Amino acid sequence: MSFLAPFMLIGAAAVSVPLILHFFYKARHRPLPWAAMKFLKQSIEQTSRRLKFQEWILLALRCLALILLAIAIARPSFTASAGSGRSEGVDAIFVFDTSFSMGAQDGEQTRLERAKAAARTIIDNLPPNSTVQLFTSAGTDRVSKVAFNSTNLDQARNVVDAVSLTSLSGDILPGLNAANTALDDPTNISGASKEVYLFTDMQKSGWDRQAGALRGKAAEIKQRATLIIVRCGNPERAVNNAAILDITMPDSIPVAETRVPVTVLVKNTGKSELKNVPVTLEVDGLTQDVDTGLAVEIKPGQIAPVTITAKMGKAGSRLLTAKLGGRTKDVEGQDTNRVVVDDLPGDNRFDKLIQVRERIRVLIVDGNPNPRDSKESGGHYIRNALQPVSESQRSSYFVRVNEVLANEAAASTLGETDICILVNVPSSPEDRPGIPGLSKEFANRLPRFVQEGGSLIIAAGEFIVPARYNAMFGSIGNKLLPFDLTETSTSPKEAPYHPAPDTTLAPSFISKFREVPYSTITSQVDVFTAMGVNESVGGGTVLMRLDSGKSLMSMKSIGEGEVLFFNTTLDAKWTNWPALAGSYVSLFRQALSHLTGRATRSGNRTAGEPLLYTPTDAKRPFELEKPDKTRAQLGQARGGTDGVALNVTTSDTLVAGEYIIGPEGDTPLRGGRFAVVPDLQESENLESLNDTQTEDYIGFKPVMVLAGNEAESQIGAERSKREWTIWVLIALLFVASAEAGWAWFCGKAW
Repeated sequence: MSFLAPFMLIGAAAVSVPLILHFFYKARHRPLPWAAMKFLKQSIEQTSRRLKFQEWILLALRCLALILLAIAIARPSFTASAGSGRSEGVDAIFVFDTSFSMGAQDGEQTRLERAKAAARTIIDNLPPNSTVQLFTSAGTDRVSKVAFNSTNLDQARNVVDAVSLTSLSGDILPGLNAANTALDDPTNISGASKEVYLFTDMQKSGWDRQAGALRGKAAEIKQRATLIIVRCGNPERAVNNAAILDITMPDSIPVAETRVPVTVLVKNTGKSELKNVPVTLEVDGLTQDVDTGLAVEIKPGQIAPVTITAKMGKAGSRLLTAKLGGRTKDVEGQDTNRVVVDDLPGDNRFDKLIQVRERIRVLIVDGNPNPRDSKESGGHYIRNALQPVSESQRSSYFVRVNEVLANEAAASTLGETDICILVNVPSSPEDRPGIPGLSKEFANRLPRFVQEGGSLIIAAGEFIVPARYNAMFGSIGNKLLPFDLTETSTSPKEAPYHPAPDTTLAPSFISKFREVPYSTITSQVDVFTAMGVNESVGGGTVLMRLDSGKSLMSMKSIGEGEVLFFNTTLDAKWTNWPALAGSYVSLFRQALSHLTGRATRSGNRTAGEPLLYTPTDAKRPFELEKPDKTRAQLGQARGGTDGVALNVTTSDTLVAGEYIIGPEGDTPLRGGRFAVVPDLQESENLESLNDTQTEDYIGFKPVMVLAGNEAESQIGAERSKREWTIWVLIALLFVASAEAGWAWFCGKAW
């Protein structure tokens, strides 16, 4: 037990007054002989014992009344305190959940606005000599203490007003960790009561993140302070929400000055059906030459693809921005002004960097050329899949193919290549006597080519010797292969292997091969011979398997590039795959789109993830331009020696949008561009906890307050519950009544 006004206990010394009166006050009299007293003496002696007992009880009641009065004035409390009991104030610690679900509309205010209003009211009604500390918390490691004078409550109000949302998902534990540490802050007032306020919308996903540790931390806080959870959302009000999941171009490759179909994936994560949700698209912030789309109907949990065509500008890095809401056109082509019926704006925008190209340069290294019949050459079918146009149009087609023999492949050509394809190529001239193989210079240049962002496709064939390939490109070589190779296996001609589309990795760039019609036609492919792989060595990923369970395609990311390996040939020697153009051409189309898009993949990040920029020089310091156009200094680039590339990094990515890292002082800032999107884990599940569920999560019943006009009265009532004053006063009333009654009884004539 502690006392909010411990100095008032000094008043208990007043108990000495009745004691002094009792022991030292004596009536003054002169003895007078009176014969009649002789007859009363015997009666007095008989009643004196009873009278003394009554007086002692009366004295005890009066002393107890004075002690209870002093205790009541000292305000005894259940409140945990870290001090020695010298203050009437409160050390209040505010923890704001700033995940983007706090931006959901809840009536006329957002949840964050309700939290701020409740916080200001609490500050206004804190007892004298109180302090306030404030933390913002979102994501698994983004807790920030806002710096200000904790004893200055006017500053505290201003700081509350400045709290802003992030694009991160929620996690309750980090905020409670910070609050628990803040209880030991040396600036806290000695003896003050401790109150930890958690302002949150009670979204279940944030409590699920680290539920086990959360329970223990809440119990630890309970021993030291009063935990008050301020609910900032209405648990009975469902949130309507549509979220943009991605921007894809599954069937197209962005080429300069062309119109490209872009698919925006929109998901209904709420519990109500949404209709006529408008979708707009911008390229580098420009809306001209861009169509708009409409998701006519999206049922709860459903993903609606909205296809919009956009004109790509010049070659280079381009930022696509999809938004929900804005102007659309009706069936007659007239402008409309629709607004999306969406309560949560935090996931209504999605940015994605893409690489727009003038051309794509492909180098095919053919290990099985046939000058007499080009259809027998290994690269023939690949060229046709990459350039599905007439012979006369190939020279102007955006995919430029350079086909060379294995012994003609020069390392210098890789500097002018985006994708290199090795078709049944021996790793060296010694692999197959009489069969041309790769030069040592070319083979040694391939790892650097991939590391720097190039793409490598390797197709199996009769000229590949597994042991030699493993020594050159496998786990004991330069580690390019997804898996080490083993010997080939051949199926009976009457019962060939078949691809198993249902084994296709999802998500991946060939995910659509799980669906009709791609799955149907791909399952009809016959594979007579396939090279085996040791899936326990190499660290790759299987993209698709054969119906026998063996790998058909695998991949491995290395640096900024990627390696694809086909366990069968890409010509007609081990399979009839090239004859089924619907599957074969689609596969290469998907691969081409995927591999050429890797150039900007590191520039597409999720809120909270770090940005990494590799400049060409470090003459000046660097700075970061954020989506709101404010800038933050990053200092000098690191690296540049001992083989470590120059690099500039930052983790200041709390808000979705476009970020730029460039040399300090440039206007406009030029350098590395990054597109940061919201952490969509936050809006995947919008379920909120009720009070009973909250108790289950933390193991006890906390103080639950609903943000609003009644918040302070609820907190005031809770503080009153934590004080014993009312009960002490009731006891005082009882004792005073007993004393009065006993005094009357003692003075009664008998």
